Amino acid sequence: MSGIRGTAARFIPEAWRAPAIIESRPGVAEPLLALTFDDGPSAWTDPILDLLAEGSAKATFFVLGVSIAGNEDVLRRIVTDGHELGNHTQSHLDPASITDEALIDELRWAAEAIAATVGRAPRLVRPPYGGDPRRVSRAARAIGAGPVIMRSVDPADWQHREAGPIVEHVLDHARPGSIIDLHDGIPPENNGAPSRQATVDAVAKLVPALQLRGFRFVTVSDLLAAP
Repeated sequence: MSGIRGTAARFIPEAWRAPAIIESRPGVAEPLLALTFDDGPSAWTDPILDLLAEGSAKATFFVLGVSIAGNEDVLRRIVTDGHELGNHTQSHLDPASITDEALIDELRWAAEAIAATVGRAPRLVRPPYGGDPRRVSRAARAIGAGPVIMRSVDPADWQHREAGPIVEHVLDHARPGSIIDLHDGIPPENNGAPSRQATVDAVAKLVPALQLRGFRFVTVSDLLAAP
């Protein structure tokens, strides 16, 4: 696959295309946040989308190729609702544990599965476990994708069964330009909580709480394009 196209290519100005690996948007003039979700789509994605719609908040969903089957309508809703899709690989293998060729395949297969469902492949990429981002960046470029999006706020919601610790961590660490990493699905090798209901409950509290502090939720691409 070559020449993958998506919203990121349109929104990110030249000054922000250069960094291959991005953790946050330093120096942003407005109080903007990028809320991101990994490992979906899943049964927990629709409730999260409902909450985002209630708060007029936008987010970026880093999708697993293996999570799409049976959740095609959810994936399409993400796009219809004005959110952004990213590539989280096909099957959530640790990039540090596989060959360059296998890593490229993981990204390509996920991109193809996403494109087959919504009509276009994403440009943004996030490695499972945050693993080996430099190799992931090279693999992304091999399929015409990138940049690699990491995070600056990580409440490890995937291991919590209650919303409280997730909410507390995000409220303590959110700053203008932050990229917040949450999870709306469960990967094949799940080592965490058996449900993402804690994340759903956390989103219900975080969106209004952070908006009361003056923050506005935007997609990653819009965050990177902000002055």
